Amino acid sequence: MEVVLADQTRCDCETEIHAVEFDFADKWAEAIGQALHYSRLTGKRAGIVLLLESDKNRKFKNRLENTIKYFNLPVDVWLVTY
Repeated sequence: MEVVLADQTRCDCETEIHAVEFDFADKWAEAIGQALHYSRLTGKRAGIVLLLESDKNRKFKNRLENTIKYFNLPVDVWLVTY
């Protein structure tokens, strides 16, 4: 469920553990920034649900995962394909 945070930004989903951003694959870079921002405001772990519309979007998944790994970012990722 979407949650309005103290600075009026909207976290797509907040769980007991995570502050989660849902985004389409081509918005992977923005998703990192938003998830980290929500994490900072909530004190919860950052999460990204990356929506992959086709196999062509796999390159964005790889970019996201490689960036998180390279910088050792505290972000969990879930993939949704359709």
